[in-house]
Amino acid sequence: MSPPTPLAATATASGLRSGYQRDHHITMQRLRGEKVRLLYDNLWQPVLSSVLAGGLLVAAMWPVVDAALLLGWFTVLAVISVFRLLLAQRFKRLPALQQQRQRWLRWFAVGAIASGCVWGASGVLLFSHNHPAQIAALSIVLAGIAAGGVTTLSSVWWIAIGFVLPILLPLKLQFLFQGSPLSILIGLMLVLFLGLIIATSRRFSRTIHDNIALRVNMAAREAQLRESENRYRSIFQHSPLGVLHFDEQGQITDCNSKLLDILSVERSKLLGYRMLDRSADRKVAQAVRDALEKGTGYYEGTYQLPNASVGTPLRAFFNGVHSASNQMVGGVAIIEDFTERKRNEAIIYRQAYYDALTDLPNRRLFIERLEALCNGQASDQRGGLVMFMDMDRFKLINDTLGHAAGDDLLVQVARRLESCLQNDDMAARLSGDEFVLLALFDVTESEALNAAASRYMDTVQQALAGEYRLESRWVEVTPSMGYTCFDAADCDHTDILKQADTAMYQAKTEGRARLRRYQPWMRDEVNKRLAEQAPNLPVDR
Repeated sequence: MSPPTPLAATATASGLRSGYQRDHHITMQRLRGEKVRLLYDNLWQPVLSSVLAGGLLVAAMWPVVDAALLLGWFTVLAVISVFRLLLAQRFKRLPALQQQRQRWLRWFAVGAIASGCVWGASGVLLFSHNHPAQIAALSIVLAGIAAGGVTTLSSVWWIAIGFVLPILLPLKLQFLFQGSPLSILIGLMLVLFLGLIIATSRRFSRTIHDNIALRVNMAAREAQLRESENRYRSIFQHSPLGVLHFDEQGQITDCNSKLLDILSVERSKLLGYRMLDRSADRKVAQAVRDALEKGTGYYEGTYQLPNASVGTPLRAFFNGVHSASNQMVGGVAIIEDFTERKRNEAIIYRQAYYDALTDLPNRRLFIERLEALCNGQASDQRGGLVMFMDMDRFKLINDTLGHAAGDDLLVQVARRLESCLQNDDMAARLSGDEFVLLALFDVTESEALNAAASRYMDTVQQALAGEYRLESRWVEVTPSMGYTCFDAADCDHTDILKQADTAMYQAKTEGRARLRRYQPWMRDEVNKRLAEQAPNLPVDR
């Protein structure tokens, strides 16, 4: 595989970067939405508390401050509070996607800062220089409102600061402008208090941010986990392959419907089955052990469940599954049904090695068998014979009775040849009406082999010489046969085939219904006839 080009690497990096930016933008949007939702969720109690505190402050300042001013200030506070509550109510009615819009944060900030300014105005409008008790009450209320704002608004830090600063700055300035040592001291204490409020707000903001970020990330991971699980379940249930889960003891814990179809078994009988039991298939058990010990295992064969009448050709890939602590907790297996494949392979093999009409082996399979025998790939050293044969007057039967009768004759000849075969023998159809036969004997000595071959060929000749039922009539058809004997320990399959073919040619030359064993002089006769019929053909020496 060639290394990626710089352009491809750049494109990949760009894609990763854009994907990260997109995910980061979505995360930040969710985080901001959660902060805004937290602000609106916590709004009711502080607003109502603020109105109540405003009423108490009006009551405390009533004897020393003009009533119209008090009522006007309280009315503005109430109006802003109602506005903020109505805003929160409308926000809660919106779908979650619309709640994430930036404008809702801006509206909340407007309400919070406006409320802070109203409270800050009280530090100027209601400050009475000649009444220390009322000033103390005003200071306590404003300090409490500022502290309460920090606890409820710090999810968005700048809103909390925008609420607190307008409240405490005017009051601080009022004390500092009085000029007395006590008022200056109180003003400095308010400066310290404001600093503590800002620091506390910042710390609260970070804590809230971390908690919300953790919750958002957990929710995102849970969503991804559910999506991944749903995707796996969809694949698990609708996979064209069988899938099963097993634990560290080799016990099946789950499987999909396809596996039940492959094995033709009910789910209740398969779940809980222990693939490592003594009664289980040994090859399957070994594949399971390999998966649990080495990580992977493989099985191929005809698998049969206990008490099942038939097996199923299949192959299975076993893989171990580890826990988060890298402990083996079981595994999963992918099972493929080989039934159709085996059937197709058998059909292909049949088409490649067997004759479609007679169902006998064809030339290819016969030659491969003879070649393997002569090359020492057979089980032991034995003697044998190869016979070539064709049917006399076959063309005349085809022309007079029709091709259907000719085909019927070839099928009957094939069945009669098969009736003569012994354990390791083979009969095959070469082409047309030509047949060939291989017979093996447990002797290699020349005289014993010749005698056994002669007896065998007499049996074959008798089996083929009878009448054949063709087109509702009995027809006498005779074969012309030639054969040769060989020793499997020292033979050449090409020479054997030529010798048997030469012997058959000699039998046909002498007339019908002849059986001839190959003799060396027959090759010379064949070459002589060929030379007479076609002088230009090369003579076999």
